[in-house]
Amino acid sequence: MSSPAIPHVVAFLTRPLLSAFPQPVVSTAQLILLASLSSVKYGTYILNATAAPPTPILAASVGANIPWAKWLEALGSDEIILFFGPGSVKVRRGTEDVKDVWSEENEGSIVPISRIQAQSRASLPKKHNRNLRSRNVPTSARRTDPTFMQPIRIPSLLLSPSSDSDSSESSEPESDCYDSDAVSLASSMTAVSSSSPSTPPKCPSALFPAQEAPSASLPRARTSPKNSASPRPLTANSARKDTMAYLYNGGVTRVMTGGVMLGPRFVVRSTFA
Repeated sequence: MSSPAIPHVVAFLTRPLLSAFPQPVVSTAQLILLASLSSVKYGTYILNATAAPPTPILAASVGANIPWAKWLEALGSDEIILFFGPGSVKVRRGTEDVKDVWSEENEGSIVPISRIQAQSRASLPKKHNRNLRSRNVPTSARRTDPTFMQPIRIPSLLLSPSSDSDSSESSEPESDCYDSDAVSLASSMTAVSSSSPSTPPKCPSALFPAQEAPSASLPRARTSPKNSASPRPLTANSARKDTMAYLYNGGVTRVMTGGVMLGPRFVVRSTFA
């Protein structure tokens, strides 16, 4: 639980920034300071231009993009000592005496605490406020308000064009009745009214003729031809022997397979006399 002095510390540090920086920038710095100081109960902060500010103020300066030198200049002094605790907030500027910013003894605090809440409410979008106002409107006021009495538009049904076979099977009075039913249904659904429901038309309940389910058919078995001539196998005659023709010097001879080829007789001449 945060100390009751924290909102007064945030207001003291951020109120002078409103004259030098835009409102969204100051609101961002306030939110960061509130989040950083939420767990701090008491402390003493020394603020000057020669040293970096304490961690919560430095985080707000960096997060809101506010230079620390300009922030300190907006506070109105080069050196400020800030004391805060559970029941009081005190400050000393330079060599001046210590002054009370807020104290529980005298609830008349110097810094207006409601300004932070007013600034945070002003930063809310207008659309969100309109939604909140519409939620708070009672049901009786919604019924009398013309903005809530606008009819609810509902898209009409899509009617698929009937095929030639369907139109030939259906009769002319039934088709006229179907068309009138579709028109009356579409016109009745375009706006919501409190009138009594009309009597249902005297028309057949089925708009399209029922189609018979196709019967399951089994594929016919293929029958082989009765007189199919099968080729006769060829048999080899093992008793027949093939002959082959061979060429040699002097003529052609035919020999049995596997035989020896004969040629002219080779005469050897003696070289010795």
